[in-house]
Amino acid sequence: MSNLLEVADLRTSFATEDGVVTAVDGVSFSVERGEVLGIVGESGCGKSVTAESIMRLLDEDSTTYEGEVLFDGGTDLLNLPDDEMRRFRGGRLGMIFQDPMSSLNPVYTIGNQLIEALRTHTDLDKKAAYSRAVEMLTLTRIPDPELRMKQYPHQLSGGQRQRVVIAMALCCEPDLIIADEPTTALDVTTQAKILELMADLRHKSDAGTLFITHDLGVVAEICDRVIVMYLGQVIEDTDVHTLFNTPAHPYTRGLLASTPSVETDNSQDLPIIPGAVPTLKQVPYGCRFAARCPFAIEACREAPVELREYAGEDAVEGVGHKVRCIRAEEIPGLIAEQERRGGESADGFATDIAEAEEAPTEAAEHAEAEMKAAEEDQK
Repeated sequence: MSNLLEVADLRTSFATEDGVVTAVDGVSFSVERGEVLGIVGESGCGKSVTAESIMRLLDEDSTTYEGEVLFDGGTDLLNLPDDEMRRFRGGRLGMIFQDPMSSLNPVYTIGNQLIEALRTHTDLDKKAAYSRAVEMLTLTRIPDPELRMKQYPHQLSGGQRQRVVIAMALCCEPDLIIADEPTTALDVTTQAKILELMADLRHKSDAGTLFITHDLGVVAEICDRVIVMYLGQVIEDTDVHTLFNTPAHPYTRGLLASTPSVETDNSQDLPIIPGAVPTLKQVPYGCRFAARCPFAIEACREAPVELREYAGEDAVEGVGHKVRCIRAEEIPGLIAEQERRGGESADGFATDIAEAEEAPTEAAEHAEAEMKAAEEDQK
């Protein structure tokens, strides 16, 4: 399969009152036709900004893009004239947003909005567009689709509205679908139905999908490959099976260890990733996770860490696995040694809140000293 989307060294910066802030810093990945690539990470890591950069939905006056976003053979979306980019959006590029109420116009019926999208991006006449809209509502399992065509967004349930947004994103048969937290605002039952729907729809199309979420359970269910982001950077990139079975980055290990499963012992506390994500105004110089990492050493803070191929003993042959950590290959041995000594933490992370808060003290103090030194230099 050929790459449908190739993002190369993408940097997205915003002009603020306090200076320029880089929210996406050197992100690179590709999406093949028929593939679902997940982007996972906690709030503020740059997932949504990456998606909005690809779609060019950010305020042009305060946003600067660097790098390339090559679509289907070389069209650089970042350099397309505005009128051409508008034709791509909703046509060859479909986007499913987290909040359907912000995606749907409250004063127009569902039918009017679907028909408008179809007539804007296809050659269908009004009658054919109506038929196609009803077909899409049926495909997305909305009951009584002809009645829904006459209704307004507020007359539908949350799950039905999200299905309408999916129908709208797919109605023009896009080559690439970007789904930004499409199930976050839904209850668990509705979420499961939407994921089942999206899994079913992917088999009826060769469109590539970029699926953005903070939920690792969703990633396991629907994605083929996954990239993990932290503070604007990709820190791990591999196929979904490898990520869940042999994670290489300490942050990924922490995320997985702190996620409950059906095998979780309810009598034991889940591990905790200590501390908080630094702000984009105070990005650490070296490894951006060092202040929270139980394996951090001085070398982690001395220079920026590059994304590279993982070469540990547990590396899966023939599977691309990249990691942004200078100690990734050492960590399995460090964890094994910790377990031999009777340590109670999982993957190096403490389960006791007080212990977790104290764990990164040395790294946190180092980061704070760096910030103070930088402030003194500015004075």
